[in-house]
Amino acid sequence: MSVGQSLLQIQEIDLSLARERALLAEMPEFKDLARKRKAYLKLKNDAMKLFAQRKDIDIELADLDVDEKTTSAAVEAAQRNGVDPSNYHEVQNLELELTNLAKRLDKIKHARAENLEARASAVEKERALKDYIARFEASIIADTRQTRERAAQIQASIDEEQAERERIAASVPSELLDEYAEAMKRFDGLAIEHLDGVTPSICRTTLQPSSLADIRLQGEITRCPYCHRMLVHDRGGAQDA
Repeated sequence: MSVGQSLLQIQEIDLSLARERALLAEMPEFKDLARKRKAYLKLKNDAMKLFAQRKDIDIELADLDVDEKTTSAAVEAAQRNGVDPSNYHEVQNLELELTNLAKRLDKIKHARAENLEARASAVEKERALKDYIARFEASIIADTRQTRERAAQIQASIDEEQAERERIAASVPSELLDEYAEAMKRFDGLAIEHLDGVTPSICRTTLQPSSLADIRLQGEITRCPYCHRMLVHDRGGAQDA
């Protein structure tokens, strides 16, 4: 393989490497996973909120239990103390006290029923969300594994091409590699072209006979007189048209 052919092949590899590195960096799977992880964090936050709501209900139920015991004890104490049946005011006060305590017990009973219903609903929401989060976690794990496998395949291809590039570059003089690297930067990765008949393969500006004659008097690698890219005019000994 001639030096010109080697540079052309290096350019093909560099273009392929650029595509594969861009593909690796911009894999849509990465964005999908990022969105899923963000959604997962929100789900975990929602689960914490549901847990906190249920704990608040549990505290309320515990407070109602204490209130019920206290009120029931007050009822027993009032009934145990008794009053003089002949004392109208004492009887009236006892009846009023027992009525108020009974109302409080009714309120406690009603509040407990509401809180038990709310707790059952909260528990069901927690259970459903927990199941959903478990399935969501499993999907993230599976997607992560698939993404890593695909990324590893792309990286393996990159490594293989990079090794091939290094092998070919070892046969090219360092000054030409430096010239090629500068042209790569200047021409956005399209540093070198070859003659396609009398037309450079990239700029596609047909060479005049005089320009073509001048080029053929030079070495295998020269510069295109129009776009100034590196130009290979002898591809392995084939005659240019």
